[in-house]
Amino acid sequence: MSEDFPVYLEYASAKSFITVLKALGNLVDEALFNFTSEGLKVKAIDPAQIALISISLPSDSFLEYRVDREVGVGVNVNNLLKTLPAPKKGDKLIMRAGEEFYEVILEGVTTKRYKYRSIEVSATEIPEIELDFKVRALVMAKSYTTAIKDLKGAGTLIFEVNDDQYFHIKAPELNAEAKLSRLGGSIIDMEVKEASRTGYDEDYLARVLNIGNVAETLEIKFGNEIPAYLSFSLVEGGSVEYLLAPKA
Repeated sequence: MSEDFPVYLEYASAKSFITVLKALGNLVDEALFNFTSEGLKVKAIDPAQIALISISLPSDSFLEYRVDREVGVGVNVNNLLKTLPAPKKGDKLIMRAGEEFYEVILEGVTTKRYKYRSIEVSATEIPEIELDFKVRALVMAKSYTTAIKDLKGAGTLIFEVNDDQYFHIKAPELNAEAKLSRLGGSIIDMEVKEASRTGYDEDYLARVLNIGNVAETLEIKFGNEIPAYLSFSLVEGGSVEYLLAPKA
């Protein structure tokens, strides 16, 4: 490994990695990528401070992961996404990083290499938040993704749960509703401490929706008039957590 790049990683699916980057880019222009011996972590809050995203790719989710020393790399996410081509099926993503520069390599039938300069990005200060969630649902990620897409343009989406059999997603402005159910197989498990109903901004839910295409399951937690917590378990390993404030 070059001394200029103390970090080297290979991720099996370039498509999955870039899909997660796109969700990040829908929230912030820049982010700090922290490479440690445990893995890659990225945390960011959108400028309006409505949503928090936390990406965690542990070392064992990579085909290869080596860190000679811990490095924080400031990434211009939107510039990165504009310059990277759409990955082809089967392409893997390789990344080499140091304090000043980082490289992204898409390797498949052909190999494409892109080099970027690290930018100055401050670490995101994450306030400690204690939330008393009343509902916890483990659902199929693709079922949730389809439900939200079917309600596109709703403005506000209401999460409503009254029992442990159904998870309602309602769009009052469209006079429409999508429903996840145990019987239909879209709900894997659900715990309900208290019937809950809260509205969230559809645009902010949609910003991370494509992660559902590269995730296996999704954990949803919420309660009455408190933020919603979404945790996508990625097929290739790792997770993306998303905390969204209720719509005022």
